[in-house]
Amino acid sequence: MSRPGAITVIKLDPPDDREDEWNEWYSNVHSPGRFECGFLAFRRFEIVPGEPPVDTLQPDQAKYLAIMELPDTSVLTSPEYDAITERWVATPPNSFEHLTMTLPRFARGVLERIGQYPQEQQPLLPDTEYIFMSAHDVPAGISDEFNEWYVEEHMPLVLDEPGFNAVKRYVHRSDDFPPMLARGGELFTHLSIWEIDGPEAFRNPKFADYTVTPWQKRMRRLCKLKISNVFKEIARGIAA
Repeated sequence: MSRPGAITVIKLDPPDDREDEWNEWYSNVHSPGRFECGFLAFRRFEIVPGEPPVDTLQPDQAKYLAIMELPDTSVLTSPEYDAITERWVATPPNSFEHLTMTLPRFARGVLERIGQYPQEQQPLLPDTEYIFMSAHDVPAGISDEFNEWYVEEHMPLVLDEPGFNAVKRYVHRSDDFPPMLARGGELFTHLSIWEIDGPEAFRNPKFADYTVTPWQKRMRRLCKLKISNVFKEIARGIAA
């Protein structure tokens, strides 16, 4: 099986009614239905309110998150993907396929992986059920410095903390794959997905003693933080 080098990220709130039915459809019909065009796996998450208990917590986030693992972005321009798109376009206007695209805070972006740490091979679907997502809007003029800071200073400090197991970093391919946004939907330029043991990772005494460095203060000043939240997995699937 190919290793994932790209992802699609979908953030959104649920419909006002039939939320349980919609969740069942999303996890058991919509997401695994993408395997036939080359998607490798998916994970779905629900936000953990109020987590992490730090000053960078971002309020007013979408309730649900989906991460679709791709071998690369060419999957999204394949005839097989186009065929799936044509099928859902042909569904009735009141179908979940059409409804989902209009839900509050719907945002869908295509991102390419630019690094993973530890660098040795990681499982396609990790054993952990919690992730911490950190997303930024980084001005183009300082993207190199941002990446240098994140890799050389920030990641080693955080990965040294108990409960932080691994991280994958991505950059938004918005020029080649324009984002899809509904009312209130927002995306970002850079994303880090941390595999964590759970919200308690932010409560250990060592993390409490963490001190923001001068370089980190500079990055906080120049880059807009868009997501800094903990999510719990609610569904997963992997292609056969």
